[in-house]
Amino acid sequence: MGDTATTVTIKVNGQQLNAPQGANLLEVLKAAGFPVPTLCYLEGLPGIGACRLCLVEIAGVPKLQTACTTTVRAGMEVYTHSPRVRESRRQVLQLILGDHPDDCLFCQRSGDCELQALAREYGVRQRAYEEMLRSFPADESSPALTYNPDKCVLCQRCVRVCSEVQEVNAISLTRRGIKTKVSPPFDLPWAESGCTFCGQCTNVCPTGALTERDATAEVWEALGDSERTVVAQIAPAVRVTMGEAWAAERGLDAGAVPPDFSERIVAGLKALGFHAVFDTQFSADLTIMEETHEFVERLKEGERLPIFTSCCPAWVRFLELYFPEQVEHLSSCKSPQGMLGAVLKTYYAQKIGVDPARLTVVSIMPCTAKKYEATRPELGREGRPDVDIVLTSRELKRLMEQAGIDPGKLAPQPFDSPLGDSSGAAAIFGASGGVAEAALRTAYYLISGKEPAPLEFEAVRGWNDLRRAAIEIDGKTVRCAVVSGLAGARRLLESGEYKEYDFVEVMACPGGCVNGGGQLRPAEKAAYGVHAQKRAAGLYAIDRQKPVRTSHHNPAVERLYADFLGAPGSVVAHHLLHTSYRPQDAYQLVATGSREG
Repeated sequence: MGDTATTVTIKVNGQQLNAPQGANLLEVLKAAGFPVPTLCYLEGLPGIGACRLCLVEIAGVPKLQTACTTTVRAGMEVYTHSPRVRESRRQVLQLILGDHPDDCLFCQRSGDCELQALAREYGVRQRAYEEMLRSFPADESSPALTYNPDKCVLCQRCVRVCSEVQEVNAISLTRRGIKTKVSPPFDLPWAESGCTFCGQCTNVCPTGALTERDATAEVWEALGDSERTVVAQIAPAVRVTMGEAWAAERGLDAGAVPPDFSERIVAGLKALGFHAVFDTQFSADLTIMEETHEFVERLKEGERLPIFTSCCPAWVRFLELYFPEQVEHLSSCKSPQGMLGAVLKTYYAQKIGVDPARLTVVSIMPCTAKKYEATRPELGREGRPDVDIVLTSRELKRLMEQAGIDPGKLAPQPFDSPLGDSSGAAAIFGASGGVAEAALRTAYYLISGKEPAPLEFEAVRGWNDLRRAAIEIDGKTVRCAVVSGLAGARRLLESGEYKEYDFVEVMACPGGCVNGGGQLRPAEKAAYGVHAQKRAAGLYAIDRQKPVRTSHHNPAVERLYADFLGAPGSVVAHHLLHTSYRPQDAYQLVATGSREG
């Protein structure tokens, strides 16, 4: 609600309430136990009153006012559910539903739709106005996202998170009147736009207009093919968001740190028919070995510094599109998803005697951009992708529900060997600052020959969008920057500040993968930042509980190098675990697409 020096008294539904002068009324009402409905408001951004659902009555003001655009003033009397207010909200809902399809039974968001929930809350059971659908074609061009304009309520949440939170500006409201819709410039397909596929728009969309590209049918098809061996890998952030959902469904303490749900997920996937389930945390350790080796070499030679992390595909695409001249700073390492896919299609396939062409690798990620990453030709060999199917956390939950499986009631099962063991450093990959901290633990050892004490590098942790740290290692100062969200990345690059550092971690989603574009949506939408912090706390708890907390001491990784890869940075490791990234130009891409269109 913001910091203010003056507290004033107002009345809400006849009850006296103290609130900061000038605070946002919608947030004050919610905090006081009088939540008002909204489809457009985003906590932390100024209200715009687009949906008109947060109407309230204020004594002495003839017209109803939108709470999200109203500020608190001394002596105001507010009524949140008077007959006039409730009837106005019902009318607004009826108008929205008059331009909304009746396909809730088939919609991906059914049961998790804010519009559906409000219609139920206000007793809207039938149309009051003649149906007037706009009938725009759905855009399914993106490998990561789908957009159905017919389900869009023009709340502008997606536009605002893209422009004001991420500062990518890939989409905006286009056209006028009944033809208004959300679109990239010139009505380009989303795949040909400047979209980074981070998926933050899908997190805030209140309906089924913007969703991840669903791949559950592909998984069922693969599982039903008796000639295929289907294996899965699970990213760090997935285990805590699934644990959070499991706890919430059972009415457990909502304020608690979410439990590690990984072994329950393994059990659920085995019950679905997966042949083996591996841990992406294993390949996070592998990533640290390769990336830190690359970093230390660059540091010694003083070349192409700073090194930019390459774990986040939305960040990589952002850099390729908007700052192509800086692509050379990216680490050549594949992401942990890409590395594990490559190892599974080679080393693991050989060990179990399976033709890689008949091995299906399914990644379960907190991220929509991972779907895009898996389609990149650089992340495969001989025309065959290293990762065949990517599911988000939301799709994993749907897959379990489709099978009637409650993983919380199954006996826990460990990850499969030999690619299921991981260190604590790998667990924190899912939180902003986690990759930098994991890399620093190993870089410290590689440079000095000693373990850092303490292991934790608190300076890189936190929630600011740009954090800075200077770490002393064997008489040398290693300068690090940690960026949370693409707005911070833009600021770092445009200002030239990135030149001041040796190591730069960027995660496209604010807060990191725990707040990824494919994560489960918490019931309390406005408190998403709080949920992300709790999820991160869950990952740090996993780190503390691990017997091995540094990537360079993971015995499973040491065996893989001894048996197959040789050493970090070897010819075999470079062939399998590294790639190249290509400069593009977002503005040229848009211009070319508009001419072709």
